[in-house]
Amino acid sequence: MQLQMIAFGGAVGVGLFLGLGEPLNAVGPGLVISYLVVGVLVYLLMRALGEMTVYRPTTGGFVSYAREFVGPRFAHLTGWIYVTVALLVGIAEISAVGVYTAYWFPGAPAWLSPLVAMALVFGTNVLTVRAFGLVESVAAAIKVIAVLLFLVVGTLVVVFGGSATPDASVANLWEGGFLPNGVWPVVLVMQAVVFSFSAVEVTATAAGEARDTARSMPKVVRGVVFRLGLFYVGSVLVLAMLLPTGRYSADESPFVTALASLGVPHVGGIMNAVVLSASLSGVNAALYATVRLLRNLAAHGSAPKATVTINSRGVPAGALVFTAVVYLAGVLLILFADAGAIFSLALGAASVGILLGWMSIFVSHLRFRARVRDGLIAGAGFRMPGSPYTDWCCLAVLAVIFGSLVLDSDTSYAGLIATVALIVVHGATYEIARRRVARNGLPDVTPAGQVGT
Repeated sequence: MQLQMIAFGGAVGVGLFLGLGEPLNAVGPGLVISYLVVGVLVYLLMRALGEMTVYRPTTGGFVSYAREFVGPRFAHLTGWIYVTVALLVGIAEISAVGVYTAYWFPGAPAWLSPLVAMALVFGTNVLTVRAFGLVESVAAAIKVIAVLLFLVVGTLVVVFGGSATPDASVANLWEGGFLPNGVWPVVLVMQAVVFSFSAVEVTATAAGEARDTARSMPKVVRGVVFRLGLFYVGSVLVLAMLLPTGRYSADESPFVTALASLGVPHVGGIMNAVVLSASLSGVNAALYATVRLLRNLAAHGSAPKATVTINSRGVPAGALVFTAVVYLAGVLLILFADAGAIFSLALGAASVGILLGWMSIFVSHLRFRARVRDGLIAGAGFRMPGSPYTDWCCLAVLAVIFGSLVLDSDTSYAGLIATVALIVVHGATYEIARRRVARNGLPDVTPAGQVGT
C-alpha cells in the first residue's frame, strides 16, 4: 500500500493543483483529450518499467536498466537528465508554495515560505530514511481525500446547484466551444500534461526497495494508472463544468478558483491548504528521486564522490546536501522574479528533460525485449502489451510532443536549445567521469559506521 501511495503522490502534485489552470484557459474543455492521450502513454511507460523492475528490482531504477541494456554512456546521460528534471520539479514545487501562501499572506516576502518549506522537507529526511515513506503516505492520503471530495462536491453542485450557482453547468463543456481555440493547442499543451504526470517513474525506484516486487509491482501499476486517469480526467471535466474555462489562470490553483466561486465561506482557503500540502509532498517525492539517482550515478563514478555518502542512520547525506544547495539556488531566484514566474520557467525546462527521460525508458525496454527474444536473459511474467510496436508508437508520440515545443511560438526554439545543451554538457561530464574512474577506481559505497565491520 505504501508503494502505491508513493507512486500516486509522486504523480499528483503541482501539475494538477496549480499547473492545470493555464492549460484550461488555453485549450478549453477539450483539454481532456490531451490527458487521455498522455494517460495512455503513461500506462505503457509504467508497464515497460514494471516489466524491467519485476525482471530485476534495483534502487537505481531506470538508470540501472539503461546501463545494463544500452550502455554506460547512455546510463550517464539518462541519469543526469533525470537528476536535472527532479531538481527542476523540486524547484517548481517549492515555487508553488510561494504562490499558495500568497493567498493568505499577500504582503509577505515571496521567498520566505519556499525557504521554510525547503527546511521542513530536508530536515525531516535528514532524520531517518523512513521519513520519506511516512511523509509521502500521509500527504498522498490528503490528496486522495481532497480530490475525491472535490469531484463529488463539484458534480453535486453542477447537477443540483440550480440558481444558487449560475456559473456551474454541464453546458459549459460546449457553450463556449469544446475546443474554442482549435485542435493545435491540444498538442501544444501536452508538454504541460507530461509534466503533470512527472515523478510517476519514482515507483520503479521505490519498488527496488520493496520486499516482493513481483507481486506488488503489477498491482501498483494498474492501480496507480487507473486512479491517475480518474483524477486528472475527472478534475478537468468537473472544473470545466463549474466555471467557463476562460476564468482560470496560472496565478491561482484552479481548484481554489472554482470552490471560491461557490460563495461558501472558507472553502477556498481549505482547498488552498490542501494544495499547499500537495506541494510539500511534491518536493518530498522529487527529493527522494534525486538522492537515489545521484547515489546510483556516484556509485558508478558518474557523479561527485561526496554524493555517494550514507551516514550511520542510513541517510544519503551527501546527495541530500547537493540537492539542498540546488534548491536553495531556486529559492534565491524568487528574489529576482515572482514565484509564479519561477514556477513557469522550471515547468518549461523540466518538460524537455521529462520527454527525453521517457524516451530513454522506452529505448531501454526495447533493448531489454531484444535480449529476451535472443534468449540472453529470462523474461518477466508482467509484460508490456504489444511490445515492441507499442514502444515505437510511444516514442513517436513523444517525438511529436517535443516537436510541438520547437514549433510553439511561446517557447520558440528553447526546447531544442535546452536539449542540445543537456546532451553536450552531460556528454562532456561522462568523459570526465570515465577518466576519473580509470584513474582512481569506483568510490566506496559502504555506509558510515560500517567500514571495517
